[in-house]
Amino acid sequence: MQPQRRGFVVNTKTRTNPKNASSATDSRIITAGKIFVDGTMIELVAAPPGQQRPNLLLWNGRKATVGPHVKHGDRIYEAPVLDPTLSAGMRLPTCCCDYGSARNLFAGIRDLFQRHLGLPKPDSALIACFVLSTWLCDRLPSAPTLAISGPNEQLGIELLRLLHCVCRHPLILADLTPGSFRSLPMHLSLTLLLDQAMLKFPMQRVLYASSQRGLHLPGTAGRVLDVYGPKAIFSSHILFGASDGDALHVSLAPSRLPLATIRKQSELSEPVQQGIANYFPPRLLMYRLKNFPKVHDGHLDLDLSQFTVATCQLACNLARCFPGDAELRSEAVQLLQAQDEEVREQRSRDVDYVIIEILWRLLHNRERQVIVDQITKGVNALLATRGEIFSYRRESIGWRLRDLGIVRHDASSGQQVFFDRDTSKIVHRLARAYDLACAQNVDGDCPDCKTMQVPIAK
Repeated sequence: MQPQRRGFVVNTKTRTNPKNASSATDSRIITAGKIFVDGTMIELVAAPPGQQRPNLLLWNGRKATVGPHVKHGDRIYEAPVLDPTLSAGMRLPTCCCDYGSARNLFAGIRDLFQRHLGLPKPDSALIACFVLSTWLCDRLPSAPTLAISGPNEQLGIELLRLLHCVCRHPLILADLTPGSFRSLPMHLSLTLLLDQAMLKFPMQRVLYASSQRGLHLPGTAGRVLDVYGPKAIFSSHILFGASDGDALHVSLAPSRLPLATIRKQSELSEPVQQGIANYFPPRLLMYRLKNFPKVHDGHLDLDLSQFTVATCQLACNLARCFPGDAELRSEAVQLLQAQDEEVREQRSRDVDYVIIEILWRLLHNRERQVIVDQITKGVNALLATRGEIFSYRRESIGWRLRDLGIVRHDASSGQQVFFDRDTSKIVHRLARAYDLACAQNVDGDCPDCKTMQVPIAK
């Protein structure tokens, strides 16, 4: 049996206590946070020791009021009673206070991960972007995910602990399962910080669903669960979405710093963590209160044409977290350039990508048909030039063509693909979906190429 790590909750099934929650008078409304039409916001904040409920903070756009209950209009609001284990595992800010400028706040968070963990500046900056996004997640089209990989488990745990000091409503969990995930009180707008030794496919699907706004999971007794929220996941294995650009990806490579320096930097004792949590979350809460109304789903003045489609979506999410600083917004987006290049490199070795690439070239060379044997030889030859040692058989390529929707026809020389207009439309649609590099050079004489000249949404 593995020892339980300090700060970790294993397969937590914490719920708010409905008996205690219903003890409030009928005139009081239990809430973990609310945003009103007039822009007034209610937020959870920490209560003094011994109080069962958190305090609430009411922000009217100019000043904040904190107390066990707050009033808006003719209604009184108070926080739910939290299980003591949940209260102990989730950090809440005690108040809100001025953060200076977005750039100074961002730099301060970035420097935390450089100073305490010895992480490179670009990785620390990406993590700082994730931290800020957790405070604005409910205004973003999709929930941000930070995928952390690497062989050094202790460094990964230290990173989760540092995130626990600065993310919104953070909760560290180990070895989460789909069943225990459904039991979490996600109505508290949690940021999940997960240490996952293994990330099996069912758990990957659940985590993916939790990143998509409006996707619910089935509950019990006819209920559905809204599990939308940000998360950071540390695993020594490859994480879901990392190769598709769906997540911010940080690899914890072995540090080049001397061991004594690393030990000194990574001394994240409880007093050190508490000091960080006392300083940053109040400022991050004010950042949320002031910038939440400015975050929108509309047009962003950014040139994202150099990115893959998946990275474009991620870049838009990051950009929306800096609504008041266009220069900082652009700098944050450029942090994704190295990750996007890795996405392109990985995709170039994907067999479906290579099949579409070959069909695209044959189609625009005005070929009328091609046998599957020829496609197979071309796929294996192209993959070999890109460092792939695995070879595909003709039958496997035939199945991939079928799954891609490419119709094959029997002939005496073997199965063939005819380049008729229907096939051309399918190849062009797939080329756009897979963000094919060669498809950037469109053929002016090809009628289907003209349909691809729609600019990517920015």
